[in-house]
Amino acid sequence: MQVDGSTLMPSMNSTNTTRQGSKLISEESKFQEELNSAKERLEKATKSGIMTPEELAQRDQDIKDASVQLEGIILKMMYNEMWKTVPKDELFGDDNAMDIWRDMYHEELTKQMAINGGIGLQEYIYQQLTQKK
Repeated sequence: MQVDGSTLMPSMNSTNTTRQGSKLISEESKFQEELNSAKERLEKATKSGIMTPEELAQRDQDIKDASVQLEGIILKMMYNEMWKTVPKDELFGDDNAMDIWRDMYHEELTKQMAINGGIGLQEYIYQQLTQKK
């Protein structure tokens, strides 16, 4: 299985602000760096022939962390798209401050959801990356 971060990014259009786009790119970039780091450690360990139990445990933890992060990114994208379907509130208006607060709230909410089990994607991703069944 090949994980390619380019397929995770939504298309940038007039409804996405520059800040939101750069934040998504930053999150995806951090995830890609961690995934590359875990991959490098795995390649280094396999070249030496034997992985110590500590290295195996660290590798598994790195893959689990990357799986949680990926699920968090997917959940946040889902929440942002779902929120677009909600009608604008005429009582409180539509301002930039509310958009920023909502974005921060969705980020923290989806991060906590992913950490606490999410919708099950992280386990599936982990199993695919480690080939455990």
